[in-house]
Amino acid sequence: MSTPDLSFNNLPDLQNFLIGNGVPFASFRLPGDSEPHTLISDGSYSMHLSVAEVLEQGPGFVMAPFFRDEPLLYFRNKFIIKGFGFQPFFPVAPKANTDLPASDFIPDSKSSYIRMIDNTVQRIKSGEAAKVVISRIIEAEKLSPSELSSLFKVLCESHPHAFVYVAHFPGQGLWAGASPELLLNASEGKVATIALAGTRKSGETVEWGQKEKEEQEWVSRFISKCMTDAGCSDIQVSETRTIAAGNVEHLLTEFHAFADYKIVPLLIDALHPTPAVCGWPKQDAYRIIRETETYKRSYYTGFLGPVDGNGKTSLFVNLRCLQVLEDKTLIYAGGGITAASDPASEWEETELKSRNILSAIEKLRNLASESEIPLHEK
Repeated sequence: MSTPDLSFNNLPDLQNFLIGNGVPFASFRLPGDSEPHTLISDGSYSMHLSVAEVLEQGPGFVMAPFFRDEPLLYFRNKFIIKGFGFQPFFPVAPKANTDLPASDFIPDSKSSYIRMIDNTVQRIKSGEAAKVVISRIIEAEKLSPSELSSLFKVLCESHPHAFVYVAHFPGQGLWAGASPELLLNASEGKVATIALAGTRKSGETVEWGQKEKEEQEWVSRFISKCMTDAGCSDIQVSETRTIAAGNVEHLLTEFHAFADYKIVPLLIDALHPTPAVCGWPKQDAYRIIRETETYKRSYYTGFLGPVDGNGKTSLFVNLRCLQVLEDKTLIYAGGGITAASDPASEWEETELKSRNILSAIEKLRNLASESEIPLHEK
């Protein structure tokens, strides 16, 4: 019996179909690109214990967790679609698990989060670490598949220099975001990454403070050491500059080097998690995060992106992201804590970072409401 075909006129319709039929897929728009790509699986995905194992699988899409004792998710490409408007034909995939995970966590209140930060500052002052990234979750109404598709387009428009994505791994999660942080680009013997740290409102004219400059130095030193230890050659480091990421700005330093494709998985392992999402020294910060945060990070501050199996990758840190669950949407945000951190200011920083996603959701829902108003009432 032949398999029937479907045609779709646009990306939202395609995404809705894939979500509704439990098909693993990822739509993403690389920084600076004008159009997104959508990678579609054959209806299944696999779990792996290492980056090296994933890179042996061939062309596909990977989503890795923050903590190393959790699995990496991967699916191999069966179809590749480019753009927002098209008329592709492809076989209907077998219906798979369409369930979204449930969650029974209780979000941190402002007072409890501030106490958490104050405790972390005291641990840093006592010498346990130099920097620790502490995060929290903001609850929002559950996004429908059609809203998620609209959100993807809104984020593509509002974040031209970010990695914007929607990724669906049935039974494991439905994620979306606009990450400003590259983990690693690798292609034809060359690798590139960035040091990203410090946060302030976009458009501020005041100089960066000492705390932010020190954070950037920690990340830059860490990346230089990782590249050297992994065997990269001719490492080039740019001047540090300020970049915009939605309604916030960060300090950015670029790194370029030559590297044989065989060392790419070693370099990814060394870089992840970066001090920008974990802290410094890494193992000490990693331990404090486990002991301090009141929820499971899962794939927040992990990494994700397309891979091709020949050492070619475009991987990004999973920041400015959300996860759609069975009955709610979770928005993740965090900040780097040092001995100079003010707990109340750190809470405000997470509020500021979460506005990137919350504002986009508010915008798409306002647009949807306006479209429902009869023409004579507009």
